[in-house]
Amino acid sequence: MRGSIRRIAFVGNVDLAVAEELRGHGFRIEHIEGDSIVRAARQLMRIRPTVVHARENHLKVGLVAHLLNIPFVVQAGTKDVNGLTARAARMAERTLCGGASIREGLVLLGAPASSTVVVRGLLRSEDLAGHAVYEPMAEPRTRWVVSASPCDGADRGHADLLLAFAGIARTRPDLRLLLAGSGIESCSLMDQIEHSGLRGRAFVHHTTIDHLPGLFARAAAVVAPSRTPNQPDAVPEALALGAPVIATAVGMHSTWVREGRTGWLVPARSPVALAARLAQVLDDPQLAHRAGQAAMRDALEHQRPANVALSLTRCWSGIARPPPSPYAGIYLPPPRQRAVHA
Repeated sequence: MRGSIRRIAFVGNVDLAVAEELRGHGFRIEHIEGDSIVRAARQLMRIRPTVVHARENHLKVGLVAHLLNIPFVVQAGTKDVNGLTARAARMAERTLCGGASIREGLVLLGAPASSTVVVRGLLRSEDLAGHAVYEPMAEPRTRWVVSASPCDGADRGHADLLLAFAGIARTRPDLRLLLAGSGIESCSLMDQIEHSGLRGRAFVHHTTIDHLPGLFARAAAVVAPSRTPNQPDAVPEALALGAPVIATAVGMHSTWVREGRTGWLVPARSPVALAARLAQVLDDPQLAHRAGQAAMRDALEHQRPANVALSLTRCWSGIARPPPSPYAGIYLPPPRQRAVHA
């Protein structure tokens, strides 16, 4: 890779330190404009890049890359969770999200789950700047356990969390549980709360990405109870905000959480193990604080330019293919020359 320079057409801003690290890996960033389809096409035909990477104007750039048969990568943040970005993701070889909540939002809008992935180093400060507040959490005398997963199926593990919470809540009257999501399982979970005697102690409430920073910053513990690896929870966001995280040892959870250092891992479908670990974290605030601080440091480590560049090079190398033919099947007229009068 170091022997030949690969050109990456980049739409949007890239950190200069990251660009320098990428040069060391054999990649050269070429900035192009994405606000005009015609202008973007001209620039791409001139550059003939290995990959097109878009941080903005995803759909316009994606259409041009698709016509020119150039591998296309979408980088999405919180503000990009919309239908246009989801459509662009369907044309992209990879869609890179800084957090699992961003991925979840795009998948719900139609982005393909198989190619929409989480890269922790791309989680930006603006992705963690939501200001919406869940009012009950403002009460200082209560402590909250939070699970920020949609209630869209049994594999989310909310039933396991309810059983675990029921086992520890009776001896902790100041404790509350928030299932911060909505979906087809919401009514079923509300019935379970009623039948288990947790009315007034456990809640199912619709939230948005804008709520997550406030939820995680105020939580006594954040639980990621997913049963299957293809449904990751919003663990990267919680870790970056310094929340004590308990996650099931499935899928990317095992990669994101360092057991005993930045959080804790428990077996999936095991309410007893989850209850034991949750009680330990809740009853030892110093332990929870140390893990949260370590999680924040770990998140900053992932955002170092060298680590971001390594993640990007792995992505680009995995989707690169031979340069496209110069005859792309479309004709772009040359720019109109203005006459100069003496």
